[in-house]
Amino acid sequence: MRFDSAARFAAVALMWGSSYFWIKIVFGGLNSAQFSFFRILVGAVAMLGILALGRERLPRGAGVWARLVLIAFLANALPVLLVELVDDAVGADADMVSVFNASVPLCVVLLCLAARRADRVPARVAAGLVVGFAGVLVLYAPWGAEWLSAGAAVNAAAAIAYAWSMLLMEKLMGAEEGGRAMTPLVLATTQAVIGVGWAGINMPNGGFDSTPHFSASIIGALLVLGVLNTGLVYMCFAWLIREEGAAKASGVLYAVPVVLTLGMVLLEDYVLGTREILGMAVIVAGLILTRLPQRTAPAGRTRSADRATSAAKSPAAVR
Repeated sequence: MRFDSAARFAAVALMWGSSYFWIKIVFGGLNSAQFSFFRILVGAVAMLGILALGRERLPRGAGVWARLVLIAFLANALPVLLVELVDDAVGADADMVSVFNASVPLCVVLLCLAARRADRVPARVAAGLVVGFAGVLVLYAPWGAEWLSAGAAVNAAAAIAYAWSMLLMEKLMGAEEGGRAMTPLVLATTQAVIGVGWAGINMPNGGFDSTPHFSASIIGALLVLGVLNTGLVYMCFAWLIREEGAAKASGVLYAVPVVLTLGMVLLEDYVLGTREILGMAVIVAGLILTRLPQRTAPAGRTRSADRATSAAKSPAAVR
């Protein structure tokens, strides 16, 4: 694994895994609707500033924006709408919700198989994702959860929607507009900008029920969650998807519960049990398996491989 790829993977895992602790601070003065709006607003302003400094521009094509809106809807708006429509979704078992959140990589694999694009998922990556998910099951042990419930169905639909959005991100960053492919910076910025609209639409659903209270700690936590988690770290995640593909990049979601659990040990005096230690060890093993370097082709086969690549890129092959 290259250093830059490993650094992005670590940044995403660390920041998304620690979100719980920052959100706890923000909820000391804001409710969930207010938090969603201000977080994404801070992220959008920051990313627009970074975009301007980088002298990049937002996309202009209506078709590109339509796909960007669909990605934002699947990843952000749809899960919120589903939770609002189903009464017991909010009260669903926390361990069950965590398992569904961690099922997103497997959903990516299943969607690739359903689209007959199994070539996007190397066997080693698929095996690592299965091992990692097994570790998540051991870590949370959600055996007593009500899996045949509306809450479970909502969380399953949200996992599938998020997986679909990742595949759309992969495809969009491989397309070109005006002779250049969309960069992770542009993708992250547009998602933040569109997110402001989704969060604004949701504000009447409780956002005006109380007056938000801003203290130094709440503002600091909002800056961390907005600028880093919603902006820069999301850009790193998009970068992983562009370089490694959605399936392999999605494995970072397995690292999130490991970071969260270790954070609870360090910050909340949480005591680990044998099962949890075993679960995290299995997750790490799965992640290592997904991120082992690819084997290179033997030297004697290089010329034939080049010919095959050239043929695949021909107009006839594309059609």
